[in-house]
Amino acid sequence: MEAEATAEIHRTLNSFLHAVESMDLDRIAAFFEEDAQMFSPMPAYAKRLDGRSAILEQFGSIINFIKSQNLPGGLKLEVEDVVVRDFGPVALVTFHLRQPGPVHRRSFVMRRGPAGWRIAHIHASIASAAESMVVPARATRD
Repeated sequence: MEAEATAEIHRTLNSFLHAVESMDLDRIAAFFEEDAQMFSPMPAYAKRLDGRSAILEQFGSIINFIKSQNLPGGLKLEVEDVVVRDFGPVALVTFHLRQPGPVHRRSFVMRRGPAGWRIAHIHASIASAAESMVVPARATRD
């Protein structure tokens, strides 16, 4: 049963990514719970986004920007290192978006309901590879 649920979560993730690539807000909206939350990597959305409508506003801004760039071939999302951890009615999905430059990280909390798996939370971040970031060694306790 766990393998079946994991496969269903993968299918839902892939369908969501195709919806984002379509740049159709109605298709994207169907994947979010009404009370979903998101942390966006975009500076314009520095605070947590609460609710489907706030999340869709952010996706709308991204879509408008991409459309203004007239990208040949449109938007293509490639994911790698996908890990699904199924906890019954809830799952944690982590992955990286294959993009040039810094690492684009994503964590989704998904919840299974009557309509299948829906996104309850997204944490999206971009890891900086700044050389100036030095992490000191951990102090050991005696």
